[in-house]
Parts: sequence; structure tokens; C-alpha cells
Amino acid sequence: MTEQLIHINDTDLSDFFKDANGFRPRSIYKEWWTKDELEEEYSRLGAVCEENRVMDEAREHQALLDFNKLIEETIAHGAADRETAIKWLVDGEGLEFHTYDLEYFFWGHGLSYELQKQYTKKLLNEKETA
Repeated sequence: MTEQLIHINDTDLSDFFKDANGFRPRSIYKEWWTKDELEEEYSRLGAVCEENRVMDEAREHQALLDFNKLIEETIAHGAADRETAIKWLVDGEGLEFHTYDLEYFFWGHGLSYELQKQYTKKLLNEKETA
């Protein structure tokens, strides 16, 4: 008995491939898969996504450590507190003290999206009340 082939015409596999690799597959994928081949490919892509997640977490952790060290060094050079140190660093990069530039500043230092939003909101709220 011949193994039944599955026709891939939806975007699930393409989306999963992009999640794992950062780009969509082109001609490297075939149109027809056996059930075992498809399960093996999904398993492989799942492992790649998990490896990427672990590496991203490690990179974000190191970026936060590096950023905090930079803040401490800036305070040691005369900034009164953490917020002042960030303001000096933002100014030193030629950026303005508004949402887009602050998010860009934090992104440039490798901070996670959540931390970018959190720090930006805190700094702008302090600016408005000061």
C-alpha cells in the first residue's frame, strides 16, 4: 500500500518556518508530504523555536546587565540618579526625550520590548510631573 501524501497549500508550515528561521521558505519546500515527514518537520521547527527562545532570553538578560552597568557608571560620573543618567545617555546619543526616541534608545541597548515600554512610560510620567 502506498503511503498517502498530504498536500501543503496553507500557510501553517510557512508561518512556523518563519517563526523558527526569520524568513519564509522558498523553493526548498515540496508540495506533497507524508504524514511522518510533516510531523518530523514540525518537530524540527519546534526545536529551532525553543533554541531561539533560550538564546533570546540569554541575550536580553545580558543586555539588561550591560545597561545597568552603564547606568551605574554614568551615576559614578556625576548623574544624581538613574533617571538623570538615562537622560544624559539619551542626550549623548543625540536623541530627544519623547516616546519614539526613548524606545529607540532602549532598543539600541538590547532591552526587551516590555522593558522599553516600562522605562519609557516611567520616564515620561516623571517628566510630566516635574
